[in-house]
Amino acid sequence: MTNSNNIDQNKFSNYLKDIPVPDEKPRISIELKSNIEKLAGEEIPNLSNLFENIELDWLLPSDDRLGVTIFSGDYNEIFRKKRLNLPLGKIKIGLHPILVDDEKLYNHTLVHEILHASGMFDHSSRHDKLTNEIAPPPSLSESLVLKYLQAIVISTTDVLSWECKNCNFIWTRNTFIRPKKCPRCNDFF
Repeated sequence: MTNSNNIDQNKFSNYLKDIPVPDEKPRISIELKSNIEKLAGEEIPNLSNLFENIELDWLLPSDDRLGVTIFSGDYNEIFRKKRLNLPLGKIKIGLHPILVDDEKLYNHTLVHEILHASGMFDHSSRHDKLTNEIAPPPSLSESLVLKYLQAIVISTTDVLSWECKNCNFIWTRNTFIRPKKCPRCNDFF
């Protein structure tokens, strides 16, 4: 039984390429701004300046990222400004258009990118904790986008089903992680 989780990136991008890009640019809701100010305001210097310097836009549908933060300055300038507690300058946040129909995932992704824009560059435990406090991520059952992405990832891997060597039961793959036991005979792999 093969256990390959290699994702074909071209196939993955092809599934996303036909998602329409909304006419209106993405926005930060007043409620989300308020949550950021309330829960992260002390940790983010120049928060009001940060919101003024963020430009939101949609990524290309074929992009395989849900969000990305792009700074206008070079690496050294950004770190110098961060060290001196100065505004980081103009920042562009790109969000994938697939998020338009999933408010919880949209907000979670946007907060994740805003925290990067604030100077939390690393994916640290503090970054994750703040992101989850401000805009909790949806569960798989709550999010059509996550279900869709899971189906895409599974369909672009080398393994579309598993077979038990003990009872020869074959079942269609519906999770990314290989099961530990056969669902029919309960035998370990």
